[in-house]
Amino acid sequence: MEITWSFVRMLSSLMIAVAAAGCAFRYGQAGSYLQPMAEYGVSYVSGGDSEAGMDAMLAIADRFNVRLTMVDAARGDPLPDAAILVSSQDGRSILHASATGPMFYLRLPTGVYWLAIGYQGWVRTRDIAVDGQALDMTFRLPVRTLEDDWLLCSSPRGNVAVTAVW
Repeated sequence: MEITWSFVRMLSSLMIAVAAAGCAFRYGQAGSYLQPMAEYGVSYVSGGDSEAGMDAMLAIADRFNVRLTMVDAARGDPLPDAAILVSSQDGRSILHASATGPMFYLRLPTGVYWLAIGYQGWVRTRDIAVDGQALDMTFRLPVRTLEDDWLLCSSPRGNVAVTAVW
């Protein structure tokens, strides 16, 4: 088969069209599942559980003044599904939500707040002051692995029993 310049141009055009359609599809997907929520006047959004999700979260980061990231304390791996609690200075709960990914962004009014992040029974707390500057915080939380939940025992006869430890 002889390859002509017109065939090369047609193939190049086709590749560019496919790449452009793929980029447009990916952009549409990333933006479509990030739906900001609101509770007691506090807007928030969570995500970042994939590369596209992280890109989408970073693209909207400037809309929020408190940006949280939750990671495994030992490995630095991203942690989804953390519980987020924000209370006002007088102790009134103004937000209680579950993060759907390791990134959680909030838009809080100016003031002082108590922030608690929970994961697998561990809780990290912090007082935060929200003013004109954005706050970027990373919470490093311990993670219970399967190795932490099991105890391996052996007998002198070589029999092995595995017992759950809770």
